[in-house]
Amino acid sequence: MGKRELTAEEQFLKDGDRSAHWNTVDVHEPVMKALGLEGALTAEGDENLLQTLPPSVEAPKVMRRMETRTGRRQKRMPVKGWAAAVLALVLLGGGYTQFSGKLQQGAEAQSSGEVRQGAGAPYKVLPYQPIPATASGGTLIEKAKEPLKPYIPEAEPGADDEANRKESIFYNEKYSKGAALMKELLLPGEYATYLITREGEEGEGSMNMYRPPLTFKDYTAYKTSVEEHNAPILEQPAYMPEGYALDEAIINPSFLKVPDVQELKDENKRDLGDNFQLAWRVEKAENVDYPYSSLVYKKGEAQVRISVSRVDDNQNPADPLSWSEHTKMENIEIKGKQAIFSDDSDNKELDLGFKYRLVWSDPGTKVNYRVSVGQENTELTKDELIGIAASMMK
Repeated sequence: MGKRELTAEEQFLKDGDRSAHWNTVDVHEPVMKALGLEGALTAEGDENLLQTLPPSVEAPKVMRRMETRTGRRQKRMPVKGWAAAVLALVLLGGGYTQFSGKLQQGAEAQSSGEVRQGAGAPYKVLPYQPIPATASGGTLIEKAKEPLKPYIPEAEPGADDEANRKESIFYNEKYSKGAALMKELLLPGEYATYLITREGEEGEGSMNMYRPPLTFKDYTAYKTSVEEHNAPILEQPAYMPEGYALDEAIINPSFLKVPDVQELKDENKRDLGDNFQLAWRVEKAENVDYPYSSLVYKKGEAQVRISVSRVDDNQNPADPLSWSEHTKMENIEIKGKQAIFSDDSDNKELDLGFKYRLVWSDPGTKVNYRVSVGQENTELTKDELIGIAASMMK
């Protein structure tokens, strides 16, 4: 391999430290082979640059700084020892896995049987394009047609606007009262569709659904409930940044069919006052589906939300991705899978519910996955988010 094909850091490893009189050794190819990266790095300037998770700011992009352990203390090797140490490790046939920008022995990372706290994975950055959600290819995950924008009043509110504002508050109070009453009237595990109308007013009123999510603090209980309700399941990620722990697991119910207004008007009724009426129908078990579940990991106030949802060939788009005029979207290729990455970190006007979001699909099983972090209180990087997703991909 000629010198012009090597980076400065790789050339240093090849030439060795002359001041210590090291012999010249070529460790680039055997080390790349041991890491499973042989032939994977693209030429300089390639727009589809291969990157490595998690990144190390201090160490070179290709070769990571080595550390050795002595008892309970860690001793960093002097720079002049890099070439000889790497060569010795390769010759000894040690297995290594990337972890927080360093190289650690695979046996050490996995011997305890616990969930690993880091799992590196190569990925490519590609231009944005929709990705298929089902095997037929006719159902896509793609950005919504229009961006979301903050509401900007056209003029100063007048007398009519103030009257409308007060009326809106009044109606919202009735809707809140109706929702609270449904929670009081229904038994645990019951779901209902309900209608709120006002006598003497035109229109069909406000149609609503009472379907509170099932929540769990224990992953085993979540997994048992997923099986009972035939909901899509989320396996816990093999990689989660340090300090994050499972805070909550959620299963969301949905209705296969929603009744029309006339059906509800003949059902159970309650007076809400001021000529408002509440009518509802308890939905039968065969009309209740559980197409969505999620896991929430927290570190203090910061959280990572991972979700999965079922789709079918009739949904198009399968997942319209919200975005703003500040959102940057691109495709990420991980383990041969295409995902869509959204970066809304520059949006200071409107909170879309995420700072970073990664969405991908499993067309064979017709499920979509999302990993996202919110705008507030997050310290996670794009690479860490991709690392979480990579550890979940089969």
